[in-house]
Amino acid sequence: MKLEFLGVRNFFTKQDYHNNVLINDHILVDCGHTAARSLQEMGRSFADIDTLFITHTHADHIGGLEECAFFNRYVNGGVRPRLYLPEALIPTLWADSLKGGLEDGASGARALEDYFDLHPVSDAFTVDNLTFNLVPTLHVEGKFCCGFRIDDRIYYSGDTRFDSKAIIANGSDVETIFHDVQFFPQGVHAPLDDLLSLPDEIIKKIILMHYPDDYETQIDRAANAGFRWAERHTPYSFS
Repeated sequence: MKLEFLGVRNFFTKQDYHNNVLINDHILVDCGHTAARSLQEMGRSFADIDTLFITHTHADHIGGLEECAFFNRYVNGGVRPRLYLPEALIPTLWADSLKGGLEDGASGARALEDYFDLHPVSDAFTVDNLTFNLVPTLHVEGKFCCGFRIDDRIYYSGDTRFDSKAIIANGSDVETIFHDVQFFPQGVHAPLDDLLSLPDEIIKKIILMHYPDDYETQIDRAANAGFRWAERHTPYSFS
């Protein structure tokens, strides 16, 4: 299994790309509005993506879906990539986010399924013999968001507030934890100060992601504690 981040920064980045990740060169987890540009820089395009999974509906995670849909429908021969979507997001992704741009009655495109091969997900799905087990998170009150575990090897937090019980429960028996981070208290992501309170055996597994452009101010502090930083366009391989 190979993971490669299209970008590792947060919503507001001006120096990198959004925190979306490519798995085995064809499975895209989240599709922010910087995804196509990052893929191009990697020598790829949406033509290489046949499977997508969406963790939640903020623009840095879905802002590129309209381009992906139009590209496949009108440039790539009408291909409908598989879209694995948590059941909680099915009513809202189209109606609240994509319908305004993608609905085109004249061409027969009236629903999400006209662009994507939709696969509702309740708690798990399997692609490439990899099992993704969803881990719901608290990100924004009243809005569904999730991370996932892959085959008990990886825990990917997705966007989440700090939750030590969830990190320990899902990270104790995996090889690597990819976890989001912010550098101020409270908010809707996990503050570095709170992550520093985790046990050392958990910290040494964590690769920080979804960080702001000013992360250089925290490099030494995080490294001294044992954290690593995710890097864009850098393959992470798991046997």
